[in-house]
Order: sequence, then C-alpha cells, then structure tokens
Amino acid sequence: MQNIEELRDKIFLLLGKHLIHFQTVEMRLKSLLKLNRTITFENESSPLVIEPSVKNQTLGGLTTKALNSIFVSGTEEENKVIDETTNTLRIDMNISFNLCEHRHQELNFQLQEFVADRNFLAHQFQEKFNLSKLDECQQAINYLLELEKKHKPFLDQFEQYCVSAQEGVDTQISYLKSNLFKTHFIFPAEEIYKEIQILIDDNNKNGGWISLTTIGILISKKFPDANKKIKTEYGFKNLNDLILNSGLFLLKIEPTSKGEKILIQLNYGEATFKRIEN
Repeated sequence: MQNIEELRDKIFLLLGKHLIHFQTVEMRLKSLLKLNRTITFENESSPLVIEPSVKNQTLGGLTTKALNSIFVSGTEEENKVIDETTNTLRIDMNISFNLCEHRHQELNFQLQEFVADRNFLAHQFQEKFNLSKLDECQQAINYLLELEKKHKPFLDQFEQYCVSAQEGVDTQISYLKSNLFKTHFIFPAEEIYKEIQILIDDNNKNGGWISLTTIGILISKKFPDANKKIKTEYGFKNLNDLILNSGLFLLKIEPTSKGEKILIQLNYGEATFKRIEN
C-alpha cells in the first residue's frame, strides 16, 4: 500500500502535466492569433508589422478571441487589424478555420471546459481534495487521471489545427518569397502593365475582352525588350507566360474558324490562400 507521501508525489506529477498542457494551449493560441497580422509598406521605410495584442491575455480571453477570429463558423466578418482606409501598400495575413456550426459549437464547448478545468485546478483543487488524507489523495489522483483522458481528444485535435495553421503560414511565406508575389505587387506599376491596361480599357468590342495575340503584338512593338525584362525580373518565360500564369488577368477561350483564340481582361481580385477543413 502506498503511503501518503507517494500519493502526493503522484498528484504533483499529474498537476505538472496538466499545467504544461494549459500553458501549451495558451502559448499556441497566442501564436495562432498573432498569425493574423498586417504588414504595411510606406515610402521606402522598413515594413511595419501590426499584430493583435495578446501578451497579457488570459487563457479565457484568448479562447474567446480565437473563437471569434481563428475558429469561425460560416461567413463571419474578419477582424481588421488596421483601418481599411489606410492609404499604404499592405499585406493582410489571415489564418482561420471555417468550421461547420456543429464543429464550432463542439470546439467552443471543449475550450470552455478546458478553461474551467484549468481554473478549478488553479483555485479550487485543494479545497476539493484534502491532501493530508490518504483516501482524498487517491480521489485526487483518480480525478486528475480522468481529466487527462477527457482532455486528450481536444489536445490531439488542437495539435492538428496548429500543424495546419503552420502549413498555411509556410504557404504564405513561400508566396511572399516567390516571383509570383513580385509579379502581383510590382508588375502592375510597370509601364508594360499600364499599357496593357490602356489597351483593355480602350477596347469596346466583345464585352471588353481582347485577344492575347493582339496584346502580344502591340506590346512587342512599343516595348521590344518586354520579354527579356519579364524573364529577368519576374521569372516568366515571356509576356504570354506571365499573362497566362500570373493570375493578374482573366482568361477566356473563344472558338474561331481556324480553331480558337485566347481573350484576356484584367483581374482585380485579391490573392488568397485557403486550407479547407472538414
């Protein structure tokens, strides 16, 4: 039969494991919330990174924030980190999990229970269990073991959310380092793009759609080095490759008597990254 000191040691060991779990979830919630950041570029100064303030948030407060901005249900409005009217070049990085209503309610319940269990251990555990009594020490151990079983499914699922979020961030970072990002944010300021824009805007035929071949001929006449510049600075083989594969242009195929032709328009949509979670 174990003596009371051995039972207490086991209690303290189990309490330590729970403390690590609580702190891990708290730190990861902070990390997830800080992923939703805005990077602004003003003049030629260093980029300004604006993140949500989470430093002094408690586990309960972090949980509420996460359920409103990270783990969302349906088409809830995003929380804007900075004013929409700010007149600067900006990149909004957003990580969120769009959950079905049932899963969102389930996660809400799990998080609230997790916070309640943490508060109980921190503030009421020794009121509930008298650790100077052998039988109550054993009851405390049983309670902590059951609590560990209860939390395991939630902790495993939460770990998967964190892994998925990191994969999403890695995707965004890869994009920011890519020629595609450079194309999206710098090429529209180039004379070549502006000329294409003029040609499209001035085209009143076919609902505003213009032939890719026509664009290629006109741009080559005005900018003989266009293909070389595009290959050197943006990594595309030539202008046609950029138009077809950069996402800056909408594409449409139209049948002709000789086969088909590609028509283009400007694409004013935003570049986004989505990870679909069931």
